[in-house]
Amino acid sequence: MKNYLWVVLICSIACAPKFLERIEAGREDERAAVIYERGNTYFKQKDYKRAILEFEEILDRYEKSDAYEPSLYLTAFSYFKLNRFEQAASLGEKFVKEFPNSSYLTNAISLLGESYFKLAEDYKATYYLTKFYIVSDDSSSREAAFERILKLLPELSVSELEKLHRMFMVEPIDEHILYNLAQIEAREGKKEEAERDFNLLLRRFPNTDYTYEVREYVRFIGLGEATGRAGILLPLTGRFADYGRRLLDIVRIFENRKTLPFSLHVLDTRSDPIEAIVAALKLIEDIHVDFLVGPIFTIEALGVCGLASGKGIPVILPMVSDTRFESIPNIFTTQGGEEQAQAIARYGIYDLGIKKFAIVYPDIANYQRVAHVFANEVVKHNREVVAMYNFHPDSITMKYPLEEIAEKEPEALFLAMDTDMIINSAPQIAYYGMEEVTLLGISTFKNERVPRLGEKYVEGSVFATSALVDTSVFQQLSSKDYKEDEFATKFISVLWQLKNIKEYDRNVLPKIIASMLERSRIFSIYRVHDGEFVKLTEMSQ
Repeated sequence: MKNYLWVVLICSIACAPKFLERIEAGREDERAAVIYERGNTYFKQKDYKRAILEFEEILDRYEKSDAYEPSLYLTAFSYFKLNRFEQAASLGEKFVKEFPNSSYLTNAISLLGESYFKLAEDYKATYYLTKFYIVSDDSSSREAAFERILKLLPELSVSELEKLHRMFMVEPIDEHILYNLAQIEAREGKKEEAERDFNLLLRRFPNTDYTYEVREYVRFIGLGEATGRAGILLPLTGRFADYGRRLLDIVRIFENRKTLPFSLHVLDTRSDPIEAIVAALKLIEDIHVDFLVGPIFTIEALGVCGLASGKGIPVILPMVSDTRFESIPNIFTTQGGEEQAQAIARYGIYDLGIKKFAIVYPDIANYQRVAHVFANEVVKHNREVVAMYNFHPDSITMKYPLEEIAEKEPEALFLAMDTDMIINSAPQIAYYGMEEVTLLGISTFKNERVPRLGEKYVEGSVFATSALVDTSVFQQLSSKDYKEDEFATKFISVLWQLKNIKEYDRNVLPKIIASMLERSRIFSIYRVHDGEFVKLTEMSQ
């Protein structure tokens, strides 16, 4: 019996520390639970600062308590709500490392993705958003994460995309990772890697939404080395021959002076849209030009642009200002009526001091766009458009609308219309009470028929034209070889700007051309004075 009591006594002494630890742990859980409830109450009330104070006491003192796990997540979430994204990301990383099986894990991964997105850490943001997209069951949240991922992928480097590809290659999301990886490789001139990854994309995802883009890139990176040749399409025979021959003289000047870092190869469109396509095909397939300049008229340009775009050859349209051409891949236009309208609006506002404008334009799509661009520019600069009137192109009289416009007392009237319409409209504008109103316009004013037939009614009109080449360029072309001609200004501008294309790869040529054309946009401002066009100034956009 004594031995038994000794055994019990010894066991009690040995087990006492563990028993006391359990008691103390229970007390800690109770204290932590009380603090957690206070913090959670603040959290629900969106008082995130006070919630953090309570939760951080648990993180500092009660790491082994049951309240520690939810406190860690809610602290990270509270920091996110307070826009303290670095702390949110740091605690989020700690959470996913310490609690990989937590019921909060999916939310913590989403929190990390959004935090890194706010911090502009694109790779980490993409990584966690992708993990969230894969594990989440919430369709709306997955869709939002997916949209973020698609925006972020093009911003990543090749090495970052390669890491994501290795981590998520068994997931459907790898379709988008692979596409962006191959696309960036192609842009950086890594042809073998790009072709490998494009082909892998098509093999693994035969029904990919990127089928067209992939085939375009595979074809594009297989174009071969640059040849240093440019094709020029001009109407040297047929009804437009006079225009084409004048421009051919300019091409010869550039060639004779060796102004450009590549050779120019001119073919005749014969003033015919089908012959223009035939000529373009010869330049592309037989002469192997890197890009085309021309045709100079829309009717010839339509087919040529379709052909060249399909073969991945950039086209610069020096005379075509219809911005719809720019929706075709690799097709570039110079500025036209819309840009001129913006220029003359700014000149009218800041140089002429006009505050109230009226606008008249015909029911023709091109002039409608010009009129609305002018109106938007006026409003953007905090001036007033008091009236806008559109008319049928065959209208003979504009009595009633012009009388209504006159009642609004505009200081200037913008005419978005062709030359003949200007000549017909100007006398009516004066007759119906606006002879003192300044007429504003675009390059359709710069026709000798306007002052000759419009007479006193167009006197004082101010308008903008494209002047993409400044006067120093004409001096360099030499007065003997070339006399300044308004029609050829855009053509000369394109050729002059092309001298900036030095060394290039064909896969980056479209970007170079786009940047080149955007770099210099210059306009001439003219006034009709004593029946002559007087140049007032040049202005840049």
